[in-house]
Amino acid sequence: MFAAHHLSSNVAAERFKGLLKYMDPEKYRIFVFARQASAAAPVEHLASSPGMRIIALPGHCVGSESSARSSLLTLASAFARSLPFRERDDSAQATSWLVQALAEADRLCRERVAAGEHCVAIGTYSPVDSLIAASNLASRYGIGCMQDFRDGLVFEALGKPGKLRNLLRTLIERRVVENCDLITSVSGPLVDDFRRRYPHKTAKVLPNGFDPADFERLAGDADGVRRANAILAEHVPAGSTLIGHFGRIGASDGSASLSLDYLVDALNRSGASATGKHLMFVGELTEGERGSIGRATFPVTVIPPVERSVALQLMKHCDKLLLLTGSRVSCATGKLFDYLATGADVVCVTRVWNAATVILKETGAGCALLTDDGDAGIQALREALFGPGAGAQHDISAYNRIVQAGLLDNWISRMVTA
Repeated sequence: MFAAHHLSSNVAAERFKGLLKYMDPEKYRIFVFARQASAAAPVEHLASSPGMRIIALPGHCVGSESSARSSLLTLASAFARSLPFRERDDSAQATSWLVQALAEADRLCRERVAAGEHCVAIGTYSPVDSLIAASNLASRYGIGCMQDFRDGLVFEALGKPGKLRNLLRTLIERRVVENCDLITSVSGPLVDDFRRRYPHKTAKVLPNGFDPADFERLAGDADGVRRANAILAEHVPAGSTLIGHFGRIGASDGSASLSLDYLVDALNRSGASATGKHLMFVGELTEGERGSIGRATFPVTVIPPVERSVALQLMKHCDKLLLLTGSRVSCATGKLFDYLATGADVVCVTRVWNAATVILKETGAGCALLTDDGDAGIQALREALFGPGAGAQHDISAYNRIVQAGLLDNWISRMVTA
C-alpha cells in the first residue's frame, strides 16, 4: 500500500489506518510505504496490528517542497512506467519518494510473487505520487491494483487552478486508472463522476468512518476526561446547552467559511432564543473566521486545537454538534464520522446539498440547512440548534471501520481470484 501520508495525523491517513487494523492477519501481509521527514535510511515503524509493516522512506513528493526536476521525474513516471525502476546516478532520483518507495516495493513484490502469493498494489491520493507508484508496480508484475481517491484529482480538484494544471491532472488520472481493477473514493458524487468518465472500470464508495475502538477507550482515559472537564469549566457556563464545532472550517474549502458568516449573522438576530446556549469552536481557524466569530453577539468560545482524545471527550459533552460545509458537492468531511459516533444530533449549515447532507439523511443523525433559504432558513436554524434533540435512532453501521474493512477484504479477494 503506497500511502505517503500514513505517518501523519490527517484524515486521509487516519482513514486507512483504521481500516487496515481490522484486516485479517492470517490472510494478509500488509506493507505500507510511507514517508519520513529526514533523508536518513528507510525506517521501519511499529504497526498498529500484526501482519503489517510500515516502511518510512526519504524523499520529496510532488509539491512546493520538491524540485522541478524531481517533480517532473515523478509525473513522467506515470507515462513511462519503467522509468523509476532504472538504476542510475541521478540527483532527481535520489530525492524522489516515488523512486525510493518503488525500489523497496519492487524487492518485496518480487519475493512474494516468487513464493506464489497473490499481490495487490494500493495507492491513496493525495499525494499523486502514491497513485503513480501503485500503477507502476502493478504494471511491472501484472498484479491487481486499487486506486483510492480521498479527494477528487479532477472532479472538484484541490490545489492550484489553471488550464495547464487541470490538463495535467486529467492526463495523470487517466493513466493511473488505466491499469487498475478498482477505483474507490469517499463519497457518492466522486464515485458517480468516475463511473461516468470510466464506464469500463469498477468504482465503489469507501467512505470515511469512525473507529469504534476510539470511543470504547474514552471512559478509561482519565487524563482526557480531566483535561476536557478543565476546558469546559473554564469556558462554558454551568448548565448551558452546548453546541460544538471541531476542526477546521475553510482552510481546505474557502466556501465553508461563508457558511460560518451566515451562521453568525443568523444567530445575531436570534436575541433571547440564544439565552442559556453556548457555541464552542475547537480547532484551527483562519484569521477571517476568527473575525467572523468576533462579530457574534451570542455566547461563543474559541478553543485552540487539542489532541484527538481530548476533542472526542469534548464532543461527548455536546448537546448538538455543528458542521459547516460550502459549495463542494463531494464534501463529506472527516469530522462528521466522529460526530456520528457520539450519538448527538448534528446540524449542518451548507451552501449546497452534498455528500455530508446525504449521510445525515440516511443515518437519521441530524439535519441540514441551506444558507440561501432566507428568513425561513434562519428560523429553522434557530430551532435546529436551540430546540430539543430529534431523539431518533441513528443507523451509522455503514460508517463503522470494522464493517468497512469487511468490504475492503471482499473487494481485494475478488481482485486476486478474478
